[in-house]
Amino acid sequence: MKKQSSASSSFILKGMATLALSFTSYAFTVAAPPSSLNGWNMVFNDEFDGNQLDKSKWNPTYNWGHTHNHRAYCVEENVSVSNGKLIIKGEAKRHPQAPATCKSGDKTYSLDYTSGAIDTRGKFEVKYGYIEGRFKMPKQLGTWPAFWTLQDGWPPEIDIFEVPHSRTDHHYYLHYTKTEWYASHGSAWDHEASFGGVHKGPDKSADFHNYGMEWDDKYMRFYFDDKLVASYNRPAELSQTTAQYIIVNLAIGGWAETAETPIQVTANNPAYLECDWIRVWKRNETPVLHTDQIKLMSLETGTCLQPDGHALKLGDCADEASRAQLVDLGGVYRINFGDQVLEVPDESKDAGHRIGLWGWNGKAHQQIGLNKVNDKDGLVVTMQYAHSGWFAQTSNEGLQQNVMPETNAAYWRILQGDELPTSVSAENASSQISAYFNDGRLQFSGLDNVFATYTISVYTINGSCIYRSAMQSQTPFVDISLPSGIYLIGIDNQRTIQRLKLVVE
Repeated sequence: MKKQSSASSSFILKGMATLALSFTSYAFTVAAPPSSLNGWNMVFNDEFDGNQLDKSKWNPTYNWGHTHNHRAYCVEENVSVSNGKLIIKGEAKRHPQAPATCKSGDKTYSLDYTSGAIDTRGKFEVKYGYIEGRFKMPKQLGTWPAFWTLQDGWPPEIDIFEVPHSRTDHHYYLHYTKTEWYASHGSAWDHEASFGGVHKGPDKSADFHNYGMEWDDKYMRFYFDDKLVASYNRPAELSQTTAQYIIVNLAIGGWAETAETPIQVTANNPAYLECDWIRVWKRNETPVLHTDQIKLMSLETGTCLQPDGHALKLGDCADEASRAQLVDLGGVYRINFGDQVLEVPDESKDAGHRIGLWGWNGKAHQQIGLNKVNDKDGLVVTMQYAHSGWFAQTSNEGLQQNVMPETNAAYWRILQGDELPTSVSAENASSQISAYFNDGRLQFSGLDNVFATYTISVYTINGSCIYRSAMQSQTPFVDISLPSGIYLIGIDNQRTIQRLKLVVE
């Protein structure tokens, strides 16, 4: 929590819109890490559901003591848990045990305030993964709430958020030792540098919001309300991070106290930093892809990416020209067609810029995050460029990077080996369950439990889910309009998951 010195930089059937909207709202209260091919495992969480701080997870103040680089003396009694929330209170009073002043670096601070801090040092630490919390900031200026991580020695330090001034702005940073110094001397506070930025958005003291950070040995990404804010490809700097412990604190004064932002905490106006939950995930290392020979089929067109000189086109997935190579770079991927790779030319971050094929140079405009889409049948992903955060999607002119659309234009089904989009097959083929379609009704027979509830999902041959609904076994049918074609029908209950092939003439 050092003052920053610098910054370097479908459901498509009628009646489903309400359901889709409810999922959108739900995502902000039960958040999850960014989608990935291999998935995530939660390794730490505190929902703050009790009536006191869980000391098996948290130290009740800074692990190094009661003071830091601000004017508040931090004590356990200003940290509480109630009504499902962590609450840190900042008060305009001197604690009876507080010394007159404290020093941090070359600065001296008078300790005229009392506040709180917690951290997980000695109880939980993590190297690489996704850390997220849901917070509501105090409204008073002059306060400096922060959600950050440290390891033994400084730097490095990761700031998931700091809100020192305007309540609409939160800062996110990695502090590190300048790489040329670190290579020969190691970590040094007097050779510190940083990268990161400032997110400008809503008043973050008016409501709760999600703040997240994902990192590995190549990338660091920051998120606000589950949307990517910034992505950095900085392996040399990230190599300085080891296992991190988590800190939450409410500072008063210090960096936050300026002529424009005087301390507004008074005897009758205490400040409160509230936290709904904190969760940490690590990537599942079990591989999902079993071959590096793939084809990328657009769910929008049912055709596959192919090279066209330095450009890209869409063609028959059965054509050998559709075959590409996927290279795992550790959390992100490179996609090769022969000796050329998918890239955004000129390293452009402009939405709508065309995607092409050029020789590999290792930069972020050639590195792609593959995010698994869970409501599509088969291995369906979005392709998100590391340097820009935009998604690869089809357009009238080939392939471009752009904001995530509401259509299937940014969804890609990964076909492995000799798989083709027409190879829809039924799992559990020996099952007695069968399905048939007649006059607007999809009917089932052979259900093994007459009192069960089943979830019925209908997928197109391209892997797009076009219908999902609950069905009672006592009335084994759903009303649906299906044009002629081949479909995959999912029949799920708590005991079994079955897939049936359906041909509609």
